[in-house]
Amino acid sequence: MFNNCDFLMGQGKSIVIVIPAELPAAETFTVSVCEKSIRFRAGRDQIAEIPYRNKEVFKRLSFAHEVGLVEFPKDQPFPDCITNVAYIEVRKTIQ
Repeated sequence: MFNNCDFLMGQGKSIVIVIPAELPAAETFTVSVCEKSIRFRAGRDQIAEIPYRNKEVFKRLSFAHEVGLVEFPKDQPFPDCITNVAYIEVRKTIQ
């Protein structure tokens, strides 16, 4: 559905994920994070997996229960609000 995302970081541990797409209809959204990638699910369906290496993003997401999502489809104006909320699931990498 999309292959990148951006992060807006505020004061303290606040963070919002900006997605370059409109999310499909779903009752719940889940963001699964580990130190190397982030996965997005709409309901039970995985809609994206994106590699990233940002320790600060991982740290902030790891301490939260939910995260705001801003849907920002191509050729659309940037929204003036958080458009959805996702639950956060932290995954550990087994070495």
